[in-house]
Amino acid sequence: MYTKHLWTDRIKWLLRKKKDKECVFCRIVKGFDSELVLKKGEIFVVLNKFPYNTGHLLVFPKRHVENFEDLDEKELIDISITVKKCIVFLRKALKPEGFNIGVNLGEVASASIPHLHYHIVPRFKNDAGFMEVISSTKVMPESLKNTYKRLKKFSHLLE
Repeated sequence: MYTKHLWTDRIKWLLRKKKDKECVFCRIVKGFDSELVLKKGEIFVVLNKFPYNTGHLLVFPKRHVENFEDLDEKELIDISITVKKCIVFLRKALKPEGFNIGVNLGEVASASIPHLHYHIVPRFKNDAGFMEVISSTKVMPESLKNTYKRLKKFSHLLE
């Protein structure tokens, strides 16, 4: 039996995380690493660099907040409204049949970035194909750059 290997560039992110003292989302807020930003403001929306599926968005407050209960009332309302807008936005731009939406709180809950953020993952009827089933390997149907270009055309829906 052969050992399966999947080669990615994820190591760059893993190693950088250890070197950088600053949170990746705080860097985006400050204007660094901002090539995939779809919305700026008190709430940010970015295309995930390491998506679970095409159009996987991350939604987070400008202010560095680690715990859900530390969101002030305005941030809680604004982030909820932005998540709703993201659903409308993704329905128009990509036409998914469903969504997975979640927040991981704490390292043991898979929160590898200690800045509160929502994951919005569009789901499609045929988003699992031969490679996913046989090889446990996710195949993305288009590049991040092309997905970003398609989404950017609809970014006015996030305002």
